[in-house]
Amino acid sequence: MDTLGLCKPSSAILLVAVAGTLYHLVVGDFHGMIWWIAVGILGTGVFQALCYGGLEPVAWVLMLIPVLIVCFFLAVALFASRMRIENVVKVPCDRCGHKHRGSCSTPKPKHPECNKPRPCGCGHCLEQESTD
Repeated sequence: MDTLGLCKPSSAILLVAVAGTLYHLVVGDFHGMIWWIAVGILGTGVFQALCYGGLEPVAWVLMLIPVLIVCFFLAVALFASRMRIENVVKVPCDRCGHKHRGSCSTPKPKHPECNKPRPCGCGHCLEQESTD
């Protein structure tokens, strides 16, 4: 038994709850403060009961679950940030409206005499131009 007659897991959860309560008190979030007070009372009681029952390792494992969850999601986020996403979908070109592989350069200016866009060089646009 350690501080205030509590086992180490109970003392740890009480310390975390006191820190959370003080933070929310300083910030002015009274709903959060009440939540941390409840966590402190219930958590200390549950972990103390586990310790008296000879299940102190179970109490430590229960305390590690939130930490492991945070580590898991952090690892997933770091892994996902390393992945490269390659866009293989053909997107419509701004100049002719047909799908092309790769990116189109800036649109060419329109012919002043007919106000039609110049062809972009794809087969469909060249056929259209020859029939016009």
